[in-house]
Amino acid sequence: MILKKIILEGDSNYEKEHNLFPIRWKSHHLTELFMELCPKLDLDGNGKLTIFATRNRRENAKKYNNYKEFHVSSYYLEEEQINNLELLDLEEAENYILDIIEQVLTDIIERNSGDEEKNSIMKATINLILEEDFSLKKKIKTLSKKENKGKYNAEVFRCLDKKLGEAWCVEIHSGTSGQTRVEWLTSRPDYLDRRDYFKKSKWEDNKFVLTDRLGADIAAINVEK
Repeated sequence: MILKKIILEGDSNYEKEHNLFPIRWKSHHLTELFMELCPKLDLDGNGKLTIFATRNRRENAKKYNNYKEFHVSSYYLEEEQINNLELLDLEEAENYILDIIEQVLTDIIERNSGDEEKNSIMKATINLILEEDFSLKKKIKTLSKKENKGKYNAEVFRCLDKKLGEAWCVEIHSGTSGQTRVEWLTSRPDYLDRRDYFKKSKWEDNKFVLTDRLGADIAAINVEK
């Protein structure tokens, strides 16, 4: 099975008690960047990996756990790593979190197969993240559409970086004026994977509309307001 999701999860109760910025938020754009830039990678036969930065392991949990029947894996970090993750600010944390992702994936690959091709794919993805300076603005082609008369073109983007976390926007290009208008679809910053939230788009007269998987409208932008 191809790896589809990586989550770095802190101890939410401890973070709230000590007024700490959540590790999951701090790491969200980096774990999502890895998945966006990584070619298909069969890490250990499971589709989801959760890296726990928590001092309380589940009962009988080892450092690395492969739950094949549920297609998920878990990996527990050490105390020193957890302390650093909690204390580093967003700017300082990026390289440290990327190093953790690389260390964890390297260890899991070694424990399962030691496959050099998997290691090469993972390390190439890490290098891509560095080359992109920890950020990505990806056009979502399935949601981007031209208005029927050709007057407007709506392009939807998924934006990942330390300031935005994960934020989505629409850029409306006017063929008449040549101007581009940007409308944000989410809060800034935001820390949720919205790929399954924005499912379809359409033009209705002068409105560009985005819908969820059930066809309900979740955003509507009037281009001639």
